[in-house]
Amino acid sequence: MKKTIAVALACVFMSVNVSLAQGSHAPLALQPRSSETDSFRISAEALLWWMKDSPAPPPLASTGILGQPGTTVLLGGEDLNTHEHPGLRVTAGYLAKEGWGLEASGFYLPSRSISREVSSSGAIGSQDLSIPFFDVTLPGESDTGLSRAGVFSGQAREELSARLLGAELHGVMHLALGAAWQLDVLGGFRYVNLREDFSFTTSSPNVAPRPPDVFQTKDQFETTNNFYGGQVGVRARSSWGAWTFSGTARLALGAMVQSVDIDGFLLTNDFNGFGEPQKFPGGYFAQPTNIGSHSRTAFAVVPEIGLNVGYEVTDWMTLFLGYTFLYTNSVARPGNHIDRGLNPTQNASFGGSPPTPLVGPARPAFRFQGSSFWAQGLNGGVAFRF
Repeated sequence: MKKTIAVALACVFMSVNVSLAQGSHAPLALQPRSSETDSFRISAEALLWWMKDSPAPPPLASTGILGQPGTTVLLGGEDLNTHEHPGLRVTAGYLAKEGWGLEASGFYLPSRSISREVSSSGAIGSQDLSIPFFDVTLPGESDTGLSRAGVFSGQAREELSARLLGAELHGVMHLALGAAWQLDVLGGFRYVNLREDFSFTTSSPNVAPRPPDVFQTKDQFETTNNFYGGQVGVRARSSWGAWTFSGTARLALGAMVQSVDIDGFLLTNDFNGFGEPQKFPGGYFAQPTNIGSHSRTAFAVVPEIGLNVGYEVTDWMTLFLGYTFLYTNSVARPGNHIDRGLNPTQNASFGGSPPTPLVGPARPAFRFQGSSFWAQGLNGGVAFRF
C-alpha cells in the first residue's frame, strides 16, 4: 500500500509540473470559458473500485479442536475480499469570473457480498464438523459439534457485505492561471460512510432415525463508520490541444464515529418436545455478554489522490478517464470485534437446556479495535460545461 501511495503522489507532482503545448482547453474541473464569464459544470462518472480486505474473523468451522494433529480450519481465519465494486460519482460546480467558485461531489459504491460455506450430511462415515473456540472456563482449546456422523448433519455459512459512499462541498480559488495550465486551492467539508455486515449462520438438524428437529444459529456483527471533517486540497491541471491532464490531492481531518452492532440467536425445538421452534438470545460468538450496540468517536485523517486524463470533444463536453486512491487511518471492521474466548455456560447452543445462567468470566467481551482502510480504482465519465 505504501508503494501505491508513493506512486500516486509522484504522478500528482508530475502533473503539477506538466506544461505542454500552448492551448486553452479546460481540464477536468471547474474553469471559465474566459476571464470575463462565469461557468457551470456537471460531470457523471462510472466507478470501478476495490476495497482493502476485511480483517479475518476467527476460525469458525473446523474438523476438530485447533492445535490437534489433522485438524483443518474450513471457515474463518482468512481475510475477506468483496472484489470489485461498481459505482457512480456526480460532481457539480459554479465558477465566477473573479476566479472563485463552489463545487459539490458525491459518490456511491453499492453493497457487494462474498460468502463461503461448508456442510456435512451426518451420514455414517461422513466427516464430523466442529465450531472451535477457546473455553475460558477450562484450560486450552475446545469445540462444539456442528455435525456428528449418525447423529446430526451440519451446515455453516459466513457472509460479508460492504458498502461505501461519500460527499464533499468546498470552495475553489485559482492561485495561478496560464494559457495551458492552472493551479487551484480547495477547502471545505467532507463526509465518508463505510458500512460492513458480517454474519455466521449454522444449521444442525437430526438425521434419521432420530426425530426431525430444528437447531439453527446466527451471529451478526455490523459496523458503521461515519467521518465528518474539514478538508483542504490542491488541483493542478494542464492542457495540450484537446487533451487535458489533472491531478488532485486532498486531506481531510475530523471525527470518525464508529458503531458496532452485535446480535445473535438460537432457534430450536429441542427443548419443547419438537414443537414450535423457540428463539433464545445468543448464537456462538454473539452471546448476551457482547450483544448490543457499541459506539465511539476517534480522530481520523482521510487523504485522497486523483488523476485524470480527458479529451474535449466540443467546447462544452469532455470525456475522461482516471484513477482515485482514498485512505483513512481508523475504522471499525467486523472481524476485529469477534472474540473467540467464550463462556459456554450462558447459552444452550453449546449443550444443556435453558435457562443457562452465566457462571464464570463474562466472555465473549467487547473491545473496540480500529484499523486502517483504503479504496482505490478507476473512473470514467463525461463532463458538461455551460
